[in-house]
Amino acid sequence: MTASAVTPESVLDAPAEPKDILSSSDKADFDLIAAVRELGLPDEISARVELLIEAQKKRQRESAQRLQTILDSVVEGILIVDGVGRVQDCNKSACVLLRAQHDDLVDSGAEEMFIDRKNTVRHKLLNRCINISSGILRYDYTETMGQRRDGDSFPMEIIVSPAHFMGENSFLYIFRDITRRKQAEESQKKLEGELREALKLEAIGHLAGGIAHEINTPSQYIRDNLKFLNDGYGSLSRLLGSALNTLWKHRDSLPEGTFREFSKQMRDADLEFLLDEIPHATQQSLDGINQVARIVLSMKEFSHPGSSEKTATDINRILSNVIVISRNEWKHSAELTEELDPELPHIPCFVNEINQVFLNLIVNAAQAIEMSGRSVEEGHIHVKTTAIDDQILVSISDNGTGIAKENRSKIFNPFFTTKEVGKGTGQGLSITHDIVQVKHGGRIWFETQMGKGTTFHVLLPGDDRSGTKATPADKK
Repeated sequence: MTASAVTPESVLDAPAEPKDILSSSDKADFDLIAAVRELGLPDEISARVELLIEAQKKRQRESAQRLQTILDSVVEGILIVDGVGRVQDCNKSACVLLRAQHDDLVDSGAEEMFIDRKNTVRHKLLNRCINISSGILRYDYTETMGQRRDGDSFPMEIIVSPAHFMGENSFLYIFRDITRRKQAEESQKKLEGELREALKLEAIGHLAGGIAHEINTPSQYIRDNLKFLNDGYGSLSRLLGSALNTLWKHRDSLPEGTFREFSKQMRDADLEFLLDEIPHATQQSLDGINQVARIVLSMKEFSHPGSSEKTATDINRILSNVIVISRNEWKHSAELTEELDPELPHIPCFVNEINQVFLNLIVNAAQAIEMSGRSVEEGHIHVKTTAIDDQILVSISDNGTGIAKENRSKIFNPFFTTKEVGKGTGQGLSITHDIVQVKHGGRIWFETQMGKGTTFHVLLPGDDRSGTKATPADKK
């Protein structure tokens, strides 16, 4: 057979290995020692032959014992499967991985260890596990889903290779449980995703500082000019009123038709309307530019690079900034009210992380109200802060859909979401939980009622209970 003609099927059709003498004697089930004695050899020669046979059997037992010890110490499960798919033997790891006894596995169908049995029949597995390149056989692991005898499933890495035992075509199934590796890969993907988001937010933060400066400069002179116009209008209005009063008093001494023409021009110009509305217009413009300035300041503070150490933080100010910058997220769904305790103490926090916590909770509240189908007038978000001894309790309530009973235990799980595909990653509340309870040593919980809404409570300690300390390497 040439190298180019090698195939998995040709491997299966290869001639059997010559039978071992000892294995033949075992299969025939006769005693060599008894046979030697029947030959009638001299006692001395017969004794020597018997010693040699006993020594050979001892070496055979020791070899079998070593092989069994090696097989039982291997972490991979090993099954020997015959040509019709029945398990002939297995090692200890196979029993552990499949949660079965040795006797239960032997003579059972090998396909029982797979979830998708149609795609894991022997010839398909063999084609997936054996690659042929330039006539060279190369064995590769393939991944599939395994099933334990108790019904539990697990990700499996398996290789199937042809083997010959006692001249019969068989298969070796060598497999391992790769649950930990899959979990590590998922964790790695999650960390990479969080890192990308962190880098993106950091870039946005740096940009926001520059943008805030660029917006602040024209906003400042627009505000100053509007204030000047507003103040100047008052002086002009008083002067115009005085002039009109004088003109009215001396109308009879004016040339004929002068006062009548002037009165017509005032009506055409709608002077009375202008005198009433110009102050309102300038004041509204001032209010608008002040709101722009407030948004810019809130965005600047929100996006300010965080410290590697906790700093004393005004939670009310944090919430006010978050409410301002998240307005576009909730203004189309609900009205938002604040009830902020003015006596709150400053507490140690990682400012950026706490910003993210409150932003997540407010955005989630707005989305819950939107999903409930309530109008803007009916939707309501309430943000409240309360001082409890040296701790701060922040409560964010909505009158949205509420959380279903079957989802309440999973709400803080990573990647769990009830939102439509593309509208949620299931990361927000998981990250929020981690920030509050792990990084700040606080507590987060919720109260909910289907159809009536949900309240998330965040309790932050006044001292550092998280054990999080900055190392010299963390400091810039």
